[in-house]
Amino acid sequence: MGKNKNKKYDNIHLNQNRYQHSDIPKEEKPENKNEEYHEHYIDEDEIDLKDYINVLVKRKWQIAIIFGVAVVLAGIISFTTPLTFQASNLVEIGSIKGEQLQNLNDIKSVFSRETVLRQVRAKLEEPLELNETTTTGAINEMFDIKEGENNGDPSVFIEVIGRAQTPEKSVEVVNAVTDILLTYHKNIFVEAEKTFNAEMETIVKSKEKTKKDIEKTTNDIARLNADILKYEEEIKKRANAYTEGQGRIAESYINLLAETKNQKESKETQLLDLEQKIITLDQSIQAKEYERVYETKPTEVEVFAIPPETSIAPKRKQNVLIAGILGIFIGILYAFGAEYFSKEKA
Repeated sequence: MGKNKNKKYDNIHLNQNRYQHSDIPKEEKPENKNEEYHEHYIDEDEIDLKDYINVLVKRKWQIAIIFGVAVVLAGIISFTTPLTFQASNLVEIGSIKGEQLQNLNDIKSVFSRETVLRQVRAKLEEPLELNETTTTGAINEMFDIKEGENNGDPSVFIEVIGRAQTPEKSVEVVNAVTDILLTYHKNIFVEAEKTFNAEMETIVKSKEKTKKDIEKTTNDIARLNADILKYEEEIKKRANAYTEGQGRIAESYINLLAETKNQKESKETQLLDLEQKIITLDQSIQAKEYERVYETKPTEVEVFAIPPETSIAPKRKQNVLIAGILGIFIGILYAFGAEYFSKEKA
C-alpha cells in the first residue's frame, strides 16, 4: 500500500512538471499590434499600385490610340479653322468746355443699336464681300470698343478693335467703325460749336454796345461840364445884383447848377459801371477763347491701324497640347473602366 501511494504522488509531480515545462512551441505575437496593421496596409498599397501600373501597361496601346485620336482631331480642327486677324485704332475722344463728348459706356450703347450696326454692315459690304444673309449680330462680333491706355493723361483714349480673316480686312473693319464714330461725334461737335459761336457773338455784341454807351456817357459828361461852367459864369456875373429880377435869375442858375452837378455825378457812376462791364466782358471773351483752344476739340484718331503680321486665332499649338492632355486623361479612365468590366464578366 505504501509503495502504491508513493507512485501515485510521483505521477502527480511528473504531471505537474510536464505541464509547467512543456516543449510545445508557443506562437510568437508581435509586441505592438499597430506595427502588424501598418505592415499589412503597406503590403496592400504595394499590391494596389502594382495593379494600377499593370493595368496601364496592359492597356497602353488603347491609351495611345485615344491620345493620338485626340491630337489628330485637334490638329485637323485647328488647321481647317480660318485664321482670325485683329487690328486696332487708338482714338482720342473730343471734348467741349472740358467735358467729354461721350464716355465709353455711351459709345458702346450707340454701337449696340440696330441702325448703327446696319451702317457698319453697309460700309463693310464691298471690302469684305458680305452677302445679304450676314446679320447685324455677326457684324457686332467683328469689332469691339474698350478703354485705351491713358497713363494718367487727362485726355481719354479708346481702342477700336476689328477682327477679320485677313490682315487687310481687319483694318477695313476697324476703319469702318472708327469712321462712323468720328461722324457721330462730328455732328455733336458741330451743334456744340454753333452754341459756342452764338454765345461768343452775344458777348462781342454786348461789348460793342457797352463801348457805345461809354462813348455816349462820356459825351454827356462833357456836355454837363460845359453847362456847369456856363452856369457858374452866369452866377458869377450876378453876384453883385441889386435888383429883385437879377436875384431871381441868379437863383435859377444856382438851381440849374445843382441839378447839372447831380446829373454829372449820376453819369460818372454810370460810366464806372460801364467800364467795369467792359472788363467783365473782356474776361468772358478770354475764357471763351481758352475754351476754344484748350478745352474744346473734336474726336481724332491718335494711332492708325496697320495690318497685323500674326493671327490671334486659332491657337494651334495650344489646342493640340490641351487635346493631348485630355486624350491621356480620357485614355487612363478608359483603361481602368475596361479592366473593371472585364473582371466583372470573368
